[in-house]
Amino acid sequence: MNRITTAISNIVRNLPVLKIGLLLLMVAIFSATSMAQCGGSFSELVVAAASIRSQSKGSQLASPSSAQNQSAATNDNAVYTSIVGFWHIRFLVGGQQIQEVFQIWNAGGTEVHNPNVDPRQGNICLGAWKEAAPQTFKLTHRVWFYDTNGNFQGTGHLSETLTLGNRGNSHSGSFTLGIYDPFGNLVAEIPGTVLGERISPD
Repeated sequence: MNRITTAISNIVRNLPVLKIGLLLLMVAIFSATSMAQCGGSFSELVVAAASIRSQSKGSQLASPSSAQNQSAATNDNAVYTSIVGFWHIRFLVGGQQIQEVFQIWNAGGTEVHNPNVDPRQGNICLGAWKEAAPQTFKLTHRVWFYDTNGNFQGTGHLSETLTLGNRGNSHSGSFTLGIYDPFGNLVAEIPGTVLGERISPD
């Protein structure tokens, strides 16, 4: 598998014109055989994003405001100024949903991320967050990638920047998923949109 990640890095350096299409195809192949705690979640994100990019190159991401209107409205009448709570999340690339997730944002600055993927691949991610500005929050995840033989393949870095809306019952923002080889070199970077709806205990 190290030969694959080396080949991907060479593509990035030597073929800038074909970088997006070939890179995402190679990352999809690499990710499909990776396993780790939360590795299934990141693999699914990469494969879905690669599929969308190959179908419509150069498509624009859906704006958070327009895509947010497609989400189910919450029945909670409370006003929230913090992101702490339980959320239903959707990740989009090119305006198309590539994954949905249940998330818990804890008051201590940690977060648990439970995506709708096969749990046998690893579907619980752990993250840390901070408030970057009033009602705007930054989140980061780190994931180890291993192949099926237990060989280390690199890391995944998921970053999000989100802003609360709808009285704190929804949020929207952006994400970036970076894939790094075992030597810490960036292999691929996938940007997209994040939309969330707060889940009320009622």
